[in-house]
Amino acid sequence: MMEVRMRGVRLWAVVFAVGSGMLGGCEDSDPPTNPPADAGIVDAGTSGDGGAQGNDAGTQVDAGTDAGSLGEPLPCERTQGLCAGARRAMVDGVYEPVCTARSYGADYEATETRCDGLDNDCDGVTDPPSWSQVASLGLPPHAGRISSLRVTDGVLAVVFDQLAVARVIRLDSSLAPLGTTEVRVEVMDEFLALDSVSTRLLRTSQGPALYYASAGPNGDHTRGHLILLDEQGHRVPRDGEPEEGALLFDQAVGDRATAAAVSADGTRIFAAWKNDAAPWYVGGRELWGTVTGLDGQVVASSRVLMRALTEQTGLTGVDVLGLREGGFLVLAQEFDGGIEPRKLRLQRFDSDLQPVGDERAFFAEAEPGARLVDLGAAAGGALESPVIVLHDLQGNNRVMKVLGNLFGEMTSRVLGVTTPREFPWFGTALTARGLEVAWLSVGPSSQGSDIFFKWQGRFWALGQGGIPADLSPGPDFMPLHRYAQWVMLEELQDHWMGALVMTSTESPLSHTLRAVRYCAP
Repeated sequence: MMEVRMRGVRLWAVVFAVGSGMLGGCEDSDPPTNPPADAGIVDAGTSGDGGAQGNDAGTQVDAGTDAGSLGEPLPCERTQGLCAGARRAMVDGVYEPVCTARSYGADYEATETRCDGLDNDCDGVTDPPSWSQVASLGLPPHAGRISSLRVTDGVLAVVFDQLAVARVIRLDSSLAPLGTTEVRVEVMDEFLALDSVSTRLLRTSQGPALYYASAGPNGDHTRGHLILLDEQGHRVPRDGEPEEGALLFDQAVGDRATAAAVSADGTRIFAAWKNDAAPWYVGGRELWGTVTGLDGQVVASSRVLMRALTEQTGLTGVDVLGLREGGFLVLAQEFDGGIEPRKLRLQRFDSDLQPVGDERAFFAEAEPGARLVDLGAAAGGALESPVIVLHDLQGNNRVMKVLGNLFGEMTSRVLGVTTPREFPWFGTALTARGLEVAWLSVGPSSQGSDIFFKWQGRFWALGQGGIPADLSPGPDFMPLHRYAQWVMLEELQDHWMGALVMTSTESPLSHTLRAVRYCAP
């Protein structure tokens, strides 16, 4: 009789526990403050028979050790991403009322922060980009008046948007702005103001450095300067150095310097500029260059590197690169002022700026935006790793492509294709995973009355697996200025990439430097 009675009590206790587990599993709030007693305690309390209680204690059901007594765990609230198929885990003898990482797994995050190719917060979006406002800008900077550089704990960006001052903006590894340092610079032509200046942030053997060049009035000369910075973007003072920085060159030229690069060992600066000005619409007749130490001490005297091939053409779109074997590489466009394909001219120089080998030339579509990138030792030897990145036509669409093996049988591969009938304003970065590219896919806008504001676009980048992805901050086009033909792109930590772009509106008049952090695993 006792055995039957105890079985009845035990059976009742099991049913009660199952019911309690199911109610807790459907509730999104915290568990009740006075939960039902444990099944084993209920059995003991209803016996009323001390002996029977002692005999049966060893066979009581403990919900904390026998999951079957609670029934099957119910599905979790979140069902997308890595949460798909998740069921409630048991914690302290009961199933979780609201699922946490115990139920979803170790890769779950309530707010996604990882760049791992997983939908960690289970909202249906994998590794979403994050947009932020970095700074309001004065005069809108074109590509020659803004630059960026990866530093120890984030990114430095320098922008020339006001007269006689370079603003060095510090950002952390998530691209949150930390502060701004103003560096005094020399601007010789106040009439042309910022259009007479060009700049670039460089990584030298002594740390980051701000290179800039300023053209004088009436095209009478150009001066190039170098200012050393620390990893936070503050100026590093040097004995006897003037406020405007170490003077690298002061030449009788008709244009500002157009390009600068650091030697492979980081101890020398190669600067190049256009001279003997041709008509304004075709650039310069000659390209000059010099090599100096970081303090301005001359290593290779100024000399002509290239000359325009005809009286009707000029040199423009210049880029330079320090080669790993110690020399330098120069890329320039030969332009006739029309819409015909442009000739790209490529010449290698040794450390004394003496030409090495024959010049190479090939044609590209109008305004190819060509730039030099060294892919590093992973891509082969010192003469195998340099490539040219440019945009070109493929059918009715623009593409960004890489030209490789520049000193042999040249190769070509497509990086990305723009949306139909739109033009890419792009940036590149070399990362531990290879070459990355991001771009504004741009077309004309019907908004505004000023032609400089009649542009709009969306932000694209190579995402997971190198597949182009639209990472724009919302469904609308971004309002752009004609000077915003650039994307500053840098590698961040843990497979994240960071890009800087400029958006502009005509009314109210505003120019905004914006940052986007996105995942490129």
